[in-house]
Amino acid sequence: MIARLFIASIVVLVVVPAAVAAEGKKAPDPAKVFARKDANSDGALTLDEFKAGMKDKALDNADKRFKKIDTDGDGKLTLDEFKAGLPPKKS
Repeated sequence: MIARLFIASIVVLVVVPAAVAAEGKKAPDPAKVFARKDANSDGALTLDEFKAGMKDKALDNADKRFKKIDTDGDGKLTLDEFKAGLPPKKS
């Protein structure tokens, strides 16, 4: 089960952006993605806001990823926490 969740995270966070880059499209700006997900514009993402727009395996793994990314454990993601949870950019 954990292995499947890990693989799903890799697919969402590494394979998808790599596929976008391979198609010649620029990966989305994390700050813009964050702003779109921040439905109430309070500068933080709740779990529900974080999960908005996710499908299938990404949605199945969202609770675990959110808890991992929420480094201060306050139940909200700041932009810095959100960015830190993204895979490193390839140069």
